[in-house]
Amino acid sequence: MAVGRFLLSAIALGLLVVGHPASKQLARRDAQDGRDIIIYDSSVAEPTRVPQVLVWVDDAGLPVGTATEDVLLLPTSLAPGAKSKDSTTTNTMTALSTQTLVVPASGTSAAGGKAGGKGGVAVIPQAPLPLRLSPLVPVGKPSVSASSGRAAPTGPMSPVVPSPGKPQDGQPANSSDNGPQPPSSSLFGISYAPYRADHACKSKQDIENDFRRFAGSYSLVRIYGTDCDQVDNVYSVAKAHGMKVFLGIWEPSSVEDEANKIISGVNGDWDMVHTVSVGNELVNNGQASPRQIVSAVKNARSTLRAAGYRGPVVAVDTFVAAQAHPELCEQSDYCAINAHAFFDGTVSASESGRWLQNTVSRVKSALSVPKKVVVTETGWPMKGEKNGMAVPSLQDQKSALDSIKKEFASTPGDVILFSAFNDLWKTRDMATFNSDQYWGIGGAVSASDE
Repeated sequence: MAVGRFLLSAIALGLLVVGHPASKQLARRDAQDGRDIIIYDSSVAEPTRVPQVLVWVDDAGLPVGTATEDVLLLPTSLAPGAKSKDSTTTNTMTALSTQTLVVPASGTSAAGGKAGGKGGVAVIPQAPLPLRLSPLVPVGKPSVSASSGRAAPTGPMSPVVPSPGKPQDGQPANSSDNGPQPPSSSLFGISYAPYRADHACKSKQDIENDFRRFAGSYSLVRIYGTDCDQVDNVYSVAKAHGMKVFLGIWEPSSVEDEANKIISGVNGDWDMVHTVSVGNELVNNGQASPRQIVSAVKNARSTLRAAGYRGPVVAVDTFVAAQAHPELCEQSDYCAINAHAFFDGTVSASESGRWLQNTVSRVKSALSVPKKVVVTETGWPMKGEKNGMAVPSLQDQKSALDSIKKEFASTPGDVILFSAFNDLWKTRDMATFNSDQYWGIGGAVSASDE
């Protein structure tokens, strides 16, 4: 039985259910016919289209993947069977779906139980957020954004339980020692992309010019892949400025190749490496299954250990994916999540720090073993479209970052801010409120793009 055939009845509506206590009706056609996911919502006065995280479950109610899609919010007065305010006439509008589901206010667990009968709605207990496009897409590789389409998972995924005792090269340590941990720091980290607005690779001199503008303010720099000679270039420039590097393997199917590029670029100087990550939001985007990511993490760890690296190896995904698939964290040396308050829509910039602390707590509570949680991306756009209470502007960005820094003042090394510069090589997309290009802190633009 193909999981993709059950997308119709396998949708988790966390934010919309938790954010609005009253029950809502969900109408959706088979995902393959291109028609809308529709939610009848008493809090909207007119049709409104918004991005929303969906969690796919199989017919047993088990989560197998997540993605972000647009949903159409309609007033409840337009729902099939609704009574008109001015009369007792029943609305006989034909539902734009093959099935109408009622989402209970209390919800159900995404991992167990179904609402509305066979293949019912699975609701995440905490409110997940609409997520943005994957932030750093290496040149020459397709975007793996949640809103740009999805590949159906191959089937239900069973959690992978780590073996007790001494960890092997491809295994994380057990819960008692929690695996290799990142070094502590008195400074936050920063994410960085070595791509120019024209999609060309930045030269080493371009990277040096960029680092001169932010070095000294951050403890480490996070990059996401191995193309454009970025490992060698960023490593050497970061070392010159006294910063550690958070390196990334972008494509899980190319673990050996990318791990070897990391090994070559670092050339044995492993003390410079804070962490090596595998993937970025791929489970959330439906581009890889949790099982595939866990396998890639193990393979990367084995290859890197053989080359002398003893630091953390982790999977990076959204906090929504981590809650739905805790094995992503449990099979990593620590739990690495991307989380942005801007995409909540019910959180103002000044509340970002508290929201992020609460998000970290929810992720920890979803794990069966204790794990350190590191926020590998968080920030606020300085330009784009408004998302409810979330307003993109320089003033709001400063307010959000001040809030985050205040909330994590005692553990700044556990947070990587997004991003060093505006990413003008990205494309605008209303699914992410036309904000993807504008997350640079202070509206910073790289000299190579000026």
